[in-house]
Amino acid sequence: MDLVKPAVLATATVLCLALPAGASTALPATASAASSGLAVNAAPSTVHAGQTVRLRTKACPNRPGYAYSPAWGRSVTLLPNGVRATGRATVWSGTKPGTYSVSVACQGQTYPTAFGYLTVVAAGTSVKYRVQHVRKGSHLNVRSGPGLGHRVVGKLKWRATVQGSPVRERGWVKVTTKRGTTGWSYGYYLRRA
Repeated sequence: MDLVKPAVLATATVLCLALPAGASTALPATASAASSGLAVNAAPSTVHAGQTVRLRTKACPNRPGYAYSPAWGRSVTLLPNGVRATGRATVWSGTKPGTYSVSVACQGQTYPTAFGYLTVVAAGTSVKYRVQHVRKGSHLNVRSGPGLGHRVVGKLKWRATVQGSPVRERGWVKVTTKRGTTGWSYGYYLRRA
């Protein structure tokens, strides 16, 4: 089974700022826009240093936006299409693991109008997953690459556990089965155990 859910499920929507340890969890007044749906969506929302992320926001549908995060250290231009503004950013290769804020200001504004966060993990970090949303007696395919066009190299049973990467690629998770087979399964069917 590898039914792929809409991209909306695979893309994490975040509505909060990442704060340093011990900081207040209260958001600034300008963050109230985020609670009304003006968030920055980063896909994937968990990455390794050096990885590229796709950014989108509905905050700037008709004019360019500028996304900033300490994870990439400079403003990245987001281009509008009448519905949202989109762009790409590459996390610096020297970025340390942690959670980083992402903010967007639309052209002509001096303060951010959309907020989100991005998590950077160390290379080689592994997470334990449990197969979910698969009927009892059924299985989840493990494929040779991140997509339905890749051949099946293994299967995971209902409620099986598996080691995998915390980083998703277009919604797919790289996993290693208990038999040592490495491949990709769709992240919708995997929950952190």
